[in-house]
Amino acid sequence: MTILYDILKESWHIYLDVAIYMLFGFFVAGILYVFFKADQIKKYLGTGKVKPVILSALFGIPIPLCSCGVVPVAAGLKKQGANNGAALSFMIATPESGIDSIAVSWAMLDPIMTVIRPIAGFITAVSTGIAQNFFGIEKTPDQAKPLKKASG
Repeated sequence: MTILYDILKESWHIYLDVAIYMLFGFFVAGILYVFFKADQIKKYLGTGKVKPVILSALFGIPIPLCSCGVVPVAAGLKKQGANNGAALSFMIATPESGIDSIAVSWAMLDPIMTVIRPIAGFITAVSTGIAQNFFGIEKTPDQAKPLKKASG
């Protein structure tokens, strides 16, 4: 029974260590949502092949979203005018290098890994987004083939 208590106690201490970073990340996400409108997103993340990818990866770093929560946000960015590479870069960089994951890395790993992890996530996100913009196939919804109806 003491093992279970110790696990819960240490989990609570980790939660308390991470809480301030989570609050800061939510604050920054709210600020970004209020001040960046759809036309600005389209201007910065919609045109070009390299610059929007880097900007979207940098934009996603402070936001504390998990890999499940980032999908609707990336879809919203795409709907507001971001290109495919920028949306993909945001989708990779955000859960990998968010403030919350940096804090957890600091608590569970050493400072070297805490620095290397977001850098590796940023490089991976930018590389993937640039590859998408240069080599990916751009399909619009009207180019997609309609599904065949089953006869029956």
